Amino acid sequence: MHTVRGEFVVTYPLGATLTPLMRIAVVVDDTRVETFALEEIDRCEPFGPPMDAVEAISAIPPEKLANDAQLIAAVQAAADTEFAQQLSPTFDPGTVALTGGYESNGVHTVHATVKTRDGETMFATAGMRWSVHGVEQFENGTSLHLHHLDRPTVEQRVILWPPDRGTFDTFAESMSLQALAKELHRRDKVLADKPAKPIEPPASYFRKIGWTWKLAERDEWQELFGEEPPAFDPTRYEFLYVPRTVAGGRVANPCLTDTATREVLFDLLLTDWDAACRQEERVWHLTLRHASNPDRETTLHIDVERQGATIDDNVTLLPLGWIERHLRNFALYEVWELMYTGLLAGPVGPKQPDVILPLAEGFTAELWAGEPRFPTPFLQPHFKDREGQSVFDLRGTTWSAWIQFDRERPVVTLIFSSGEREAREATTQYPLQFDLKSHRVTSSNLKGSTTIGMMQSVIHHVRGVPWMLEEIPKWFTKGLLLPDGP
Repeated sequence: MHTVRGEFVVTYPLGATLTPLMRIAVVVDDTRVETFALEEIDRCEPFGPPMDAVEAISAIPPEKLANDAQLIAAVQAAADTEFAQQLSPTFDPGTVALTGGYESNGVHTVHATVKTRDGETMFATAGMRWSVHGVEQFENGTSLHLHHLDRPTVEQRVILWPPDRGTFDTFAESMSLQALAKELHRRDKVLADKPAKPIEPPASYFRKIGWTWKLAERDEWQELFGEEPPAFDPTRYEFLYVPRTVAGGRVANPCLTDTATREVLFDLLLTDWDAACRQEERVWHLTLRHASNPDRETTLHIDVERQGATIDDNVTLLPLGWIERHLRNFALYEVWELMYTGLLAGPVGPKQPDVILPLAEGFTAELWAGEPRFPTPFLQPHFKDREGQSVFDLRGTTWSAWIQFDRERPVVTLIFSSGEREAREATTQYPLQFDLKSHRVTSSNLKGSTTIGMMQSVIHHVRGVPWMLEEIPKWFTKGLLLPDGP
């Protein structure tokens, strides 16, 4: 064989071979093996008489065959290792450095810097109003999940493949990192120039919750014609106590029914309200205590014919239906003073929340009635900052929430509750802590975090409990790598 590196003599068929990397391996001087690429061969020149392959091999001494076989085997093994390395390259997912900070209004932001294995910076979000809320790394790349501070409910995904490619959606649309960064800067400017408008529920929501509560009218026919009104029949009305075990012990839930019409006039069954009742002519005096506030009580003076009641010493007759709803919804916030003030005030006007909770640092939580089709307790919180700007809003969705708040910081714990009757409380396994100032959402039962904007998006497109139970862990998993907030 005449090659660019010299001439090599092959005297029998096993004196040369081909490695997995398609290189020629030739035994030289019975002591070593030379390898070279096929393109290095200039020409081959046969010599000697033609021989059968078996005959040619048989003519070689056994000790030479064994020696040459060992030399070639060693080269083949080395070539196999090199070949495997070429077929299975080491992927580079990149390394991600995350830096947390705060805007002037207290909103927590996270910037990302992605570097290759060699330490070269390939991508960074600094200098833009994008904030990272999720990071996912795979074998040969990294996904960043971003939201814009001026459009916090919209997610922007960026996929990076070290060392120099990236995309927003699919690999088929991949581009250079320079082009990717340029486009992300363009989108940043567009969103910053046109911030999102505050989320408002549709007008139909206010029409649906604008329930009209009415008192029943007495039959004035006898008075008009000078007749005595019929005697009051107390046996027509059935008052029941139904015992129930609650966290604070046992309570007796009240239920009042008109047996003539089979209409339930007042029902606090399956609640934490405890009742004691006495009848006085046409009026039932019903004293109520709640397990969360056992040292507080209020008395309803129920006029069953008017289907209304006065509260303690207050003389205003209020509809029993509204009183029942207001008392059932108390379980969602359990602040006696606010409940009692609202109870005395009666039904709220159009486009008004049932209760307003003052929170720390000037934040507020407005608790709005849901649609009548949703079973109580059902109130939809709308959180506002000190300037009255919306922070998080459940109005117009199918979700209510139990709320507990920190008196020192604008932090609330929410447990979502579905308007669906089936499994509506299953989300209690995921209590969510909303920091209304930093916009971070965490949970005592989950690792990771997400943002208020992402949760705002979730509650608007997720309707059922099973779906919500899948969505919450998914969003928290995205935020496993994020730096801690306040």
